[in-house]
Amino acid sequence: MEVGDTVSLRVATAAGPTEIVGVVLSRTSDLLVVRRRDGSVTEVGLASITAGRLVPAGPARRIGVAELAAITAQGWRALETAPLGDWLLRASAGFTNRANSALATGEPGVPLTEAIARIEEWYAERSLPPRIQLVGDNPELADLLGNRGWISGGVDDVLTAEIAHVLRPLAAADEPPVHIDETPGPRWLAAYRTASGPLPAAATDVLTNHPRVAFVSIGSEFDAIARVAVDGRWAGLFAVEVTPPSRRRGLGRAVSAAALRWAAGHGARHAYLQVAAGNDAARSLYERLGFAVHHHYTHWVASASE
Repeated sequence: MEVGDTVSLRVATAAGPTEIVGVVLSRTSDLLVVRRRDGSVTEVGLASITAGRLVPAGPARRIGVAELAAITAQGWRALETAPLGDWLLRASAGFTNRANSALATGEPGVPLTEAIARIEEWYAERSLPPRIQLVGDNPELADLLGNRGWISGGVDDVLTAEIAHVLRPLAAADEPPVHIDETPGPRWLAAYRTASGPLPAAATDVLTNHPRVAFVSIGSEFDAIARVAVDGRWAGLFAVEVTPPSRRRGLGRAVSAAALRWAAGHGARHAYLQVAAGNDAARSLYERLGFAVHHHYTHWVASASE
């Protein structure tokens, strides 16, 4: 039983045996910390477990890396795309790395050295720094990029969850007033990326470049916001932000739940989100909600572009 596993445990207690079903959040030599289906977190001594089994993973965990990467690219759609074998070149006037990088999953259909050269040329034609979003581990491609002078950035994790499991312990009645709009108004945009300065002109185009998207906010002052996009059975949760004065009040959880509840109403059953590997606060929030790491990716950029 490892972190991220869903387990069913029979545990001996002073009041008699009890059943615990949930996701393992952490493990030590003598203790499991389990998030139960009702959202509560329980510490279970290994010595008290009389029987246990792994619960088969749901679709949100079983989906392949390449398939999920393609779905995440649909949730945050670039303004311009072009195929390179299985790879996808994306450009959006420089707004966000995800919308301005080549998504490298599968095979590019040409030798890797030629693929890298084509990417450099494609982005140069658009006056953009050549970038590659390398999904998972690809030592051969990473070595070629490093030898060519490209520089790797931080690692981002992609987390997934079953929406029903996330929402089950969260009552809508407990949420502050929620606003859901089809487009991001000026106040939503003002709350987005507040630490990064003014948004570029392409920002609204990228944010709204989707046929089934919603912009969620909580509080009259837009204390917390989120963007959610639905592609088939999958919902992507993006742009979750809480204004500094409103932090540590549970609004990040509330706006995420509101966004996923809207997505469930539009047919979504599974959810994904992306978080910087070092963002412990966000990781803790989403793990408490029932998300677990599915895979990771790294952005590489041509060094001449730095």
